[in-house]
Amino acid sequence: MSDKPRALGVVRLSVGNENQTGEETQRTRISKRADAEEMELVDFAVDIDVSASISPWVRPSLGDWLNNKKDQFDHIIILKIDRIARSVRHLSDIIEWCEANGKGLSCEEGFDLSKPWGKTIAKILAVVAEAELDAIKARNKASRETMRKTGRWPGGLVPFGRRAVKGDAGFTLELDPEYGPTLIEMIRRFIEKPSFSAVADWLNEQGVPTAQDIARIRAAAGESTTRLADPKPRGARWTPTTVQAVLVSRSLLGEYVRANGAVVRNDDGTPVMRSEPVLNEEEWAKLSDAVASVKYKKQKGSTSPAVGVTFCMLCGSSLYFVKGDPAKGKRERYRCHGNKSKGIRACLKQRFWAEDLYPWRESALLGEIGHLERMESKTTIDDNRAAKLAVIDGKMNQLLKELQQDEISAVAYASQVASLAQDRENVTSQEGPKPVTVWTGTGESYAEWWVRSSVDERREFLKKHKVKAHFRPDALVIDPGDLIENIRQQGVSWWDTPVKTSQVLAPITPVSLAGKPYRKPTTLTGSEWEIVSRWEDFEAERAAQQARDEEEAKGAGEAEKVTAPL
Repeated sequence: MSDKPRALGVVRLSVGNENQTGEETQRTRISKRADAEEMELVDFAVDIDVSASISPWVRPSLGDWLNNKKDQFDHIIILKIDRIARSVRHLSDIIEWCEANGKGLSCEEGFDLSKPWGKTIAKILAVVAEAELDAIKARNKASRETMRKTGRWPGGLVPFGRRAVKGDAGFTLELDPEYGPTLIEMIRRFIEKPSFSAVADWLNEQGVPTAQDIARIRAAAGESTTRLADPKPRGARWTPTTVQAVLVSRSLLGEYVRANGAVVRNDDGTPVMRSEPVLNEEEWAKLSDAVASVKYKKQKGSTSPAVGVTFCMLCGSSLYFVKGDPAKGKRERYRCHGNKSKGIRACLKQRFWAEDLYPWRESALLGEIGHLERMESKTTIDDNRAAKLAVIDGKMNQLLKELQQDEISAVAYASQVASLAQDRENVTSQEGPKPVTVWTGTGESYAEWWVRSSVDERREFLKKHKVKAHFRPDALVIDPGDLIENIRQQGVSWWDTPVKTSQVLAPITPVSLAGKPYRKPTTLTGSEWEIVSRWEDFEAERAAQQARDEEEAKGAGEAEKVTAPL
């Protein structure tokens, strides 16, 4: 083994362009310095497209070396101080870390950071670098703000389905001839069948790259204004979350939208337009309604299939999902935490094992409707009155949001809202037909769909149709929500015999048969319709099914013995 000190070269680029010292140049000069100081260069920590404002310990490559591989090097070599830190605090932290861990630190400036005067010079340079970073940020912000006010595209990641085109006044966005039709088809499919998961699956099946991969592909071909150091596509797949991000962006209207969702506006409150619209106002309102019906929000720290669907029967609050830990013998469970904002205390003894709750809910729901054909609903309106109201309400909500974020002045807000209020009054004074909901068959039963669907799809479906499952230790009550209309379409009534033991309270068609007068049972949750399942019945059903499975397995084993050769 070599007796030379082991050196780690540190390379960082904010953006991979030609206006700064490139990666290869940094590598070459660091290698030469390692030779000059008689060190063995073991490797490079290379961070591309990483801002100088990010702490060294959280950078992808350097952070891994500092946190996990500190025993594999003795010295750090950098080209200049600003490659490892551009703030006095970060530089002081890295110097103290090197001292505490017995590491050396050197750079091309040539001073010794192990001595007090060397540290002082380094900190002075860090102050200068920090001031330069602040100046860069201020210049970029001023430049971007100027371009926003004129509707120009300032650069960065181009929204999916659009492309940046250079004109006389700078870059603007327009519909991408290659991926624009895909964006429009995404919107059409989602409005027809609101499901982020379904759209993501379709995009992945078609092999459509994400916006980031499109930028990398075009950067490699010199066709993109997005400056990326690594032009190779990463093959990222579409997810429900990335589809949602595309479909909720007001950039589809051609408006200039900030990172917080606020629209960049002119002094009079009208939106600044940066591109040709993909959708008109009425189409945007229709898309927004579809998004609102199934908006997917990933729950932090939870992978529960029942989030937003499972409730405590005693107080009506959502049941809280508690993760399990098999290593410690802890099982996944649900329990009532009440609702502090409403002054509702947690209910005692309202705890359910997830392994019991999931099959119980599935058994009760599919036992009642599993054999029925799954139907999908679509609401139509014969005139454009409701569409106009949706457009106006959407604009008013957006203005209120921006006022609360201090993104629009009170004067501009009042002027715009007053005009919209007058438009709304004119529309509401007109008479028009009410929305009509039409159910169409899918050709498969609820049970068949349940088996082939994913956890996310089931949750989205149940939340969309306002299905709620209320639990207490001895009973489960399911409010079928909008699905009751599906059941009604198929002619199912109270007196029809269900597939399994349960009851739907409040008959769809309240009839009285001879010798069997109708008496409406008392509801357990206050819902108009309820599917009720008792714990004893479910336990007996589960035990019987387990016995059948064991008997079948035993029979299969005996058959193998009989057919086995002597």
